Amino acid sequence: MADVIKGHNTSYARYEELINRRDELKKEAFQYHAEYVKVFGDLILELFRKKIECIRKKKTIEYCQAAINHGNNVDQAQLKAYLEKEMADFQAQLDDMLKEHEAALKATTVTEKDMLEIKRIYHRLVKKIHPDINPAATGARELMDLWHRVTIAYSCNSLKDLQELEVLVMQALESVDLDDLDIPDIEEKISDLEKEIMKIMETDPYQYKFLLADSKAVEAKKEDLKTELKTYEDYSKQLDEVLEDLLGSGVKITWKMN
Repeated sequence: MADVIKGHNTSYARYEELINRRDELKKEAFQYHAEYVKVFGDLILELFRKKIECIRKKKTIEYCQAAINHGNNVDQAQLKAYLEKEMADFQAQLDDMLKEHEAALKATTVTEKDMLEIKRIYHRLVKKIHPDINPAATGARELMDLWHRVTIAYSCNSLKDLQELEVLVMQALESVDLDDLDIPDIEEKISDLEKEIMKIMETDPYQYKFLLADSKAVEAKKEDLKTELKTYEDYSKQLDEVLEDLLGSGVKITWKMN
């Protein structure tokens, strides 16, 4: 038998409260991550590019050494194809990081008044179509598509999008019959939510809030990134020397990154 009927007792109220709290913390973590990228993004990107450069050079050395060991010539076309395949995942990761950095730089500040309205609208929509609150909504594709858009708008603090989505949700609900359903094992779900909330608060990116609030810690982090970057720059030069020894005195390879 189901533990509780929606709106029937205090367990449901606690359950809804925790869902809203969990989602709010996820949004805050998203915002802290965006701020982290905004503050450290340039250095992180430069460091990752240098890491990719070193990986590419090391793989080239391994490829050339294997060819030399077998008495074969190094086919440049085959080497290029090999490197493109081996580096594809790293390049895709770099592309994602570039998009993330660009988005963080474009992020705008939201007023306290708008933040309150964003929270109000989101909480109203949670009551209506959050899949954990109203499981029946999961059977309506239109509602789930709208819910996905709601979560994105909420994470990005887009009041305009949420206002428009609330209208669309209300229109969609007129054509969908959602019965109130029992929420089985609600006490277990409450316990799981409490654990999830603690995990969010104790790990990154939520923990970035403390680093970002400490100017000395921010500067120390930047210095750490610069030190690591210098280490990879030195390593890259060492790899150049190995490549020159393998491919002949005076041979240079130019490495281009997007």
